[in-house]
Amino acid sequence: MKHHLKQWRGLLFSLLLVGAMSSLTSCGNDEPSATTIDYYLEVEEEFLVNGSSDLAEHYYNPIKRMREAIRKVYPVPNAEGNDNAVLAACDAEYKEFCEMYTGADEHFTCLFTLKRAVKKGYVVKQSEKLRTYLYDINPFSPSTDE
Repeated sequence: MKHHLKQWRGLLFSLLLVGAMSSLTSCGNDEPSATTIDYYLEVEEEFLVNGSSDLAEHYYNPIKRMREAIRKVYPVPNAEGNDNAVLAACDAEYKEFCEMYTGADEHFTCLFTLKRAVKKGYVVKQSEKLRTYLYDINPFSPSTDE
């Protein structure tokens, strides 16, 4: 009888071990493997008002607006991409922002680059610069003392 009890314990232990191992192993790669095209901004100079970030929160942020413009025309990354639509949306946003603040008393600056990324899952495999946007709205003119 003792011999059968040891065999049952061994069998139960083996089943428990196999069950634990099968629940902890993955059935494959959880990362999506499809190649997609996405667009992002590489910020080189943050949005500044009169050379400071202190007042920037009181104005529309061109970086945030540009990201929203990209997602409006290209909401979900796909295998084809859409450079023309993204560039058109970014150019229109740049123009609108500049027109909105041209003539104001403040000096607005910002610099970023629109990039096209080829991604495999979540990993960027390659990126390409599409266009650089320089905001220099209402620059201070040097004072001329005569």
